[in-house]
Amino acid sequence: MFLNPLGLLALLGVPVVIALHLFRRRFERRRVSALFLWEARTITTLSGRRREKLLRSPSFWAELLAALVLGLAFAGPRSCGVLEAKHLVVVLDGSASMGALPPGEGSVTFANEVRERLATEIDDLPGGSRVTVVMSGPRPRIAIGPAAFPAEALTRLAEYRPAAGRHDLAPAVALALQLAGPGAVTLYTDRFEPERHPEQVGVVALGRPLDNLAITRAARLRGVEGNPEGERVLVTVANFARGSRPVRVGLFAGEEELAGEALVLEAGARRHFTFELPPNTPAVEARLDGDGFAIDDRALLFPPPRRDLALATTLAEEELRFLGLKSAAATSPIDRWTDLVPRSLEASSPEEAHLAIAREVVGGPETWCLVLEPAAGEPLDLLGPFLLEKRHPLLAGLVLDGVVWSASENLVLPGTPLITAGNLPLLTEERLDGRVIFRTNIDFRRSSLQMTPDWPILLDNLAELRRGELGGAASTSLSIGETFHFRTEVPADYLLRGPDGDRELRARGALAIENLSSVGAYELIGDGETIAGFGVHFGDDLESDLRELGAGEHASAVELAEQRAGSSWVVLLLLAAALGAVLFDWIVLRPRAKGEVA
Repeated sequence: MFLNPLGLLALLGVPVVIALHLFRRRFERRRVSALFLWEARTITTLSGRRREKLLRSPSFWAELLAALVLGLAFAGPRSCGVLEAKHLVVVLDGSASMGALPPGEGSVTFANEVRERLATEIDDLPGGSRVTVVMSGPRPRIAIGPAAFPAEALTRLAEYRPAAGRHDLAPAVALALQLAGPGAVTLYTDRFEPERHPEQVGVVALGRPLDNLAITRAARLRGVEGNPEGERVLVTVANFARGSRPVRVGLFAGEEELAGEALVLEAGARRHFTFELPPNTPAVEARLDGDGFAIDDRALLFPPPRRDLALATTLAEEELRFLGLKSAAATSPIDRWTDLVPRSLEASSPEEAHLAIAREVVGGPETWCLVLEPAAGEPLDLLGPFLLEKRHPLLAGLVLDGVVWSASENLVLPGTPLITAGNLPLLTEERLDGRVIFRTNIDFRRSSLQMTPDWPILLDNLAELRRGELGGAASTSLSIGETFHFRTEVPADYLLRGPDGDRELRARGALAIENLSSVGAYELIGDGETIAGFGVHFGDDLESDLRELGAGEHASAVELAEQRAGSSWVVLLLLAAALGAVLFDWIVLRPRAKGEVA
């Protein structure tokens, strides 16, 4: 058997060598008086047109052997009994459920079973085979290879530690199909769903249905009733089991338990737990009693960032009451506004405010303003329909159905229109040197906007839009797959230190860290100091529900792709023989030593 049968054409070199030795030049005969002068002669043959008697010298046999073995080597012979080299392409399910530990099976997780099964399959590959492993995830990646040696693949299998949330396996399978060409792909997973994949994909599912208790949501917020500096921890626990289960949630700072609560949770039920913390409490961890799926039994919660929003106004008291920003008996001019906006306070002056409502642009260089432009001429009552820029976050949730909007037809608002009636802008956005000015063309004395649910929605959207531009971390308690947002005023270099090691980052204005795929504590370091700390917990309802796991096997409709193997030991042996023959021929034909007759 030969890998390159056309290489046998190189064996034509054998008759060429024979022809060169047959057709030698004939020399002219000369008579001499004696032959003893030529006893130690060297016979030299040159090419000619007439065939001569074949001279079977050592050089002839060496050249013949070299031509023969080189021709065989070009054809790529394989040793007897060796199977065709294969390309094994595998998709490993990167979902965290693959790391679940079935009860009563020691420490053998589904991932451990996959490693053992795949290692056996790699060991059984014929010589010269290659292995490519694709890891599924929110963004699939090539974990081993492409076309790695089996020994390398066996070593790298130890790195398989699935921890991703629920995701679609289709992108990883599509990538593997591209790498496999017409060959088969094997998917190792814990859910037996062969109908979801092409017939080219073989499925090996090693899961079993399991009961599980999980922390599906966890958050740490600033402010409790009667104590704006206090903190609350909110924890949601779900029972993904086929029966009721006792549940105990504890809140720990290190090994010290700060609070705890126990109850019995019905099958499929959820329960929300609330714990209060004193100010300046360091990072805490919510814990459940451990089970076979430990990744969702804990949630690390760092202190929430101080992102209180400072609000101010220069409107008259009558206008504030008319707009619902001030109550009748309150001493604060914006008590209802601060009640409406979570984590907000009254600024001492517009210059110190993050957000202000006024009749003109007020405040400092970082103050955003909602300007209620004075009426210009006789107002025009509009009943809609109104055109809203729905993609803008300021207008999220607004409908304006049934709203009477009184506007001045002759008032021109600078900026980009966000709400219009025909060709008349009613609300615009203008950006000036880092601050944002929203201007309205509305007469609140005749309009009904402030009496509809759209008005508090607009004010809340405006506040959260401004809060999102504050410096520092947006949140310090994230679930897996969420993005960590951090704002900075100037470009800077940072180092992110987490469970997966260190990552170098550079931010200019805003830093968004994606692909936080590992549960645990993270630090954002700038200029050698920790400027933000945050925790990532699992918090994936779909992945924590292990009741639908299953086992089964489905064979691919095609065979593994053939792999063009490298040089076998037979080829190497033939090349060595050819080299030896050429070397022997050179020794035979090397120039004679001095004193010998040429």
